[in-house]
Amino acid sequence: MLFQTLSDSAKENIFTRAKNKRISLPEGEDERVIKAAEILKNELNIKCFLGNKNEAENNKQKTLDVMQKIAEKKGKPLSSKIEPLASDPTFEGGAKLFLGEVDAVVSGCVNSTAHVIRAALSTVGLKPQTKVITSGFLLALPKATPGGESLVLFADCGVIPQPSSAELVDIAYLSQEAFAFWSGKTPCVSFLSFSTVGSAEHPDVEKVRNAYKVFSEKYPSIIAEGEVQFDTACVPSVAKRKNPDGKVQGKTNVFIFPDLDSGNIGYKITQRIGGAEAWGPILLGAAKPFSDLSRGASAEDIAHAVALTLALS
Repeated sequence: MLFQTLSDSAKENIFTRAKNKRISLPEGEDERVIKAAEILKNELNIKCFLGNKNEAENNKQKTLDVMQKIAEKKGKPLSSKIEPLASDPTFEGGAKLFLGEVDAVVSGCVNSTAHVIRAALSTVGLKPQTKVITSGFLLALPKATPGGESLVLFADCGVIPQPSSAELVDIAYLSQEAFAFWSGKTPCVSFLSFSTVGSAEHPDVEKVRNAYKVFSEKYPSIIAEGEVQFDTACVPSVAKRKNPDGKVQGKTNVFIFPDLDSGNIGYKITQRIGGAEAWGPILLGAAKPFSDLSRGASAEDIAHAVALTLALS
């Protein structure tokens, strides 16, 4: 059974959004992918298109046409380094997604994250609201935070090593959007730092502070605060003392980390020591749902990633 540790409401929300849809799984010759396809068909009636090198080669011209259209949108000629990848199954999956033949693409149990992102950028491009592809982990906590949150999202945990203030704004927007799709709840966003609203001064603090300022001006209807320390973000009594005028007041469910080091370490501590169930990394920011996998992913991991990715469509 998928998502056994999720609440019934969150599980139903994801299942409703993912059921009966179509997924391209470009690494379709891998045994884990084949097993995942069976799980998805049986549990969610998802139609899985399993990719392979022969099919990708046969569809090379169709994929190349799509890649050229995306390059034209960017106002650039198609790179000679990218063009030969038109016969790659992940790029072929992206072309199918662009043409509306599938609802999402999930790849990466064989290919690298860089390859998957390159395919997404070359075949569907970026969402108009953003200039980045980032990633998030959805975590089901064994015990709710002091603020009462048992389902949370951490970002970025897998893509951008040193995000700028502008990139943190995009990461936060994409993360809260995904959290709302998956949980059905109102996102409450905290921009994390080692400082809480001016308790320390440092260029790293200034970066997060500026990100929050721009985010709150650009998206005034989204509940958010920054810069705040982790305890301020998730413990109401601490928030009341350290940031009494904050909008979130210790009830954060979307945690935006200042860099990849802290995000990656943070989710692994929460998973390995805290006992949380972690699903991801799910790529966010492509114009259509297009996500990655860990190369160590099990069939169940792949099935979970597919359900979450399709729930974004």
